[in-house]
Amino acid sequence: MGAMHRHQSLRFFWVLLGVVAMSCALPEFKKGDPSSSSAGSSGTSSNEGVSGSLGQSELGGSNTGDAGGAGSEDGGAQANAGTSQAGADSAGASGSGGAAMGGSTQGGTGVGGSVETGGAAMGGSTQGGTGVGGSAEIGGAAMGGSTQGGSGIGGSTETGGQSASGGDTAAGGTGGSVLPPTTDYTAPGPFDTTTDSNVGPNGDCTVFRPDPLDENGFLYSPVVFGPGIGMEATQMQGFLLSIASHGFVIIGTGVLNGGPNDPNNLAAMRDALDWLLEQNDLSGIYQNKLDVTRAVSMGYSVGGTAAVELGGHEAVATTVSIHGHVATAALHGPLLQTSGTLDTVGRPMQQQTFDQSPVQTFFSTVSGADHGYIQNDNGGVERPAIIAWLRYWSYGDTGAASYFYGDDCVMCTDPWTDPQRKNWE
Repeated sequence: MGAMHRHQSLRFFWVLLGVVAMSCALPEFKKGDPSSSSAGSSGTSSNEGVSGSLGQSELGGSNTGDAGGAGSEDGGAQANAGTSQAGADSAGASGSGGAAMGGSTQGGTGVGGSVETGGAAMGGSTQGGTGVGGSAEIGGAAMGGSTQGGSGIGGSTETGGQSASGGDTAAGGTGGSVLPPTTDYTAPGPFDTTTDSNVGPNGDCTVFRPDPLDENGFLYSPVVFGPGIGMEATQMQGFLLSIASHGFVIIGTGVLNGGPNDPNNLAAMRDALDWLLEQNDLSGIYQNKLDVTRAVSMGYSVGGTAAVELGGHEAVATTVSIHGHVATAALHGPLLQTSGTLDTVGRPMQQQTFDQSPVQTFFSTVSGADHGYIQNDNGGVERPAIIAWLRYWSYGDTGAASYFYGDDCVMCTDPWTDPQRKNWE
C-alpha cells in the first residue's frame, strides 16, 4: 500500500513537471505582432511593382521582419504563403518578402540605412540593391549605390519593380553625367547643336554634336553612326542632330559602299569610333569632353548591320540597329532593333539577328513602315524611341523606360507592333 502511494505521488510529480515545462515553451501572442501571423506577412500586387511594407532599420537598428511583398501581377509577392525573417543589427536592415509557388525574394543590405524589396511569384525573384546612408526601393539605389541595372545617378531611384510580362525596370545605365529630365522624347534636348565637317581618320566623316561642349565637367556619350549603302551621313542630319541635342557626340562615317556584312563597312565604323575616342586625350574641342566608357554603336541598313558587328568593341555600352540585316558579334551591352512591316526583306533578317543575340535585346516594328522610313520626317516615330533608349542606357534616364519596359510600353502599342524581348532584365 505504501509502495503504491509512493508510485502515484511520483507519477503526479512528473505530470505536474511536464505541464510547467509546456506552459514555459508557449509563445506570447500579441495583437498586431508580426510574429503572430500563421502564414507569413502580407504584401501587395500591382502593375507598377510598388514596394510592400518591409520592416526598416533606422541608423543601424534591428528589423523585426515585417516583410511585405511587391511586384507585378506576374512577378509580385503573394501573401499568405510567405515568411518573415529578422533583420540584422548595426549593419543596416535586411529582410525577405513573402513568396508563393516557389518564388523567392531577397533583401539587400544597407550601411546605416534600409532596403525595401518586393516579393516574387511563380519561381521568379527580385533583388534589392544596396544603400549607403539612405534607403533603396525595389532595385533603386541611395547615394550612388548599386542596382540591378547599374548605380543610380547620385541619389535614390524608385522606378524599379516588375511589370506583368514586360520585365523588371532596372535603374537604367550605370549612371554617367546627369541630364535634365524630360517627359517628351519627341522634343529637342537641352543642348544646342552644330556639325563639324571633313573630320575623322580619313577626313570624310561628319560630327553632329552639342554646341558648345560643356565646360563644367559634363561628359558626352560618343556615338558612331553608319548610314545606308551609298549614303552620306549628312542625308540624315535632322535625325542625328536631334539625338545630339540630348547629349551625344555622333560621328557619321563616310559613304559605305559595301553590302551587308562587307568587312569594309565594319572597318570604317571601327576607325571612326576609335578616332573619336582618341580625341578625348588630344588637344582640341573634344578633349576631356567624352565618356569613353559609354560609347554607342548605331547604324541604318548596312550601317545597322555593321553596328551590331562592332557592338563587341570594348568601349561600346549599347548598340542600335535600324532596319539592319543579319549580324552577329560578341556583344556585351543591350541591343535595340527596329524595322517596319513593309520592310519585307530587312525585317526577316533583323529577326535572325534577334534570334542570335546573346544579350538583352528589344526588337519592335513600325506598322506601315518600309526600309526607307527612317530617312523621312527626321526618323518618324523611331527617332524618339531611339533617343529614349540612348538616354536610358547612357545617362540612366529612368523616365525613358516607358518606351520599352512593361506590356503597355510605347514601343508595344500602335503604331508599333510585334514587340519582342530577349534576355530581358
